[in-house]
Amino acid sequence: MKKILFLLPFLIPFLAMSAQHTIFAHGITDGPQQMQRFQEALATPHTTAIQFPDAQPASDWGLNNVTYQITSLLGKKVNRNAMFMGQGADIAIIFDAIDQIPPTSLNILYGCSRGAAAILTYLGQHNPANIAAIVLDACPANLPETMQSKLAHLGIAPSMANSIFNALFPKYNPQTALTPEMAITQIQNKNIPILLIHSICDNTVHYTHSLRLYQQFIKAGFTDVHLVLLPIGRHSYLLQNPLVHPKYLQAVHSFYKKYNLKHNPAWALPEIPATTLSSEMIDQQIKDYERDIKIKYLQAFKRNITIAQALMMLLVYYLYPSPIFFRG
Repeated sequence: MKKILFLLPFLIPFLAMSAQHTIFAHGITDGPQQMQRFQEALATPHTTAIQFPDAQPASDWGLNNVTYQITSLLGKKVNRNAMFMGQGADIAIIFDAIDQIPPTSLNILYGCSRGAAAILTYLGQHNPANIAAIVLDACPANLPETMQSKLAHLGIAPSMANSIFNALFPKYNPQTALTPEMAITQIQNKNIPILLIHSICDNTVHYTHSLRLYQQFIKAGFTDVHLVLLPIGRHSYLLQNPLVHPKYLQAVHSFYKKYNLKHNPAWALPEIPATTLSSEMIDQQIKDYERDIKIKYLQAFKRNITIAQALMMLLVYYLYPSPIFFRG
């Protein structure tokens, strides 16, 4: 196995004309149809769209089924009993999908959000030999931590993220989970080409998650890691934004071209339009984001205290409507 991993980077240029396959992994509240939004970025003649367990209809007759039916009407699919959030059964699904592809095929793993997280945890656990490249769109470094900003806005301590995340997604256990950030240290092939793409306006997974992953890849000794930060765009809908559509495709196809993978020449540039940030700049942006979360939490907490005090005064006045209560 070690010999194969060592030789693979040298063999890729000679095998580029052989079969190439893209495995696409979707985010939560979505399904394999999400791949349709990324078709322009998938250049291989063969593609497989993963279907994670939570994309399947709820089979029980309890609250989970009711939730699934309601969210499906809203265009989302929430099957809490099958949401492994990049762990457990999600990893097994990716393993089975790749196992069905001929071992001589060069595989590109392409993931969005939770799908990207599952790809990293899969690689950390299984270390397959026939991976030609990885594309990670809005990948979380740690899934529970994606909730911290939202909790802070509500006045809930960001440190509660793990507990609340586990309550919302009971199949995910923060105590035993191999986070994407941790999984990087367990990937043996340091020569896998990696492309990280993220919008700095992403309100679902903050772009500093990609900064953390990029930094972890570099620290772990990976040699071909590229980071592309886009100025605008919604989470998982970057290609649908006409202002960043060309930038996205230029980044992906230039990446494919650099590593002798099938690509669309119309979008491929001589060099990957990567974002250049020093380690110090990355550290500072991560610290700034963490500081902003703390500030938002304190502001929201004080707001909640003020509201609670006002409601208490109204309640007391309602129970004891004596004017004496309000005398100075």
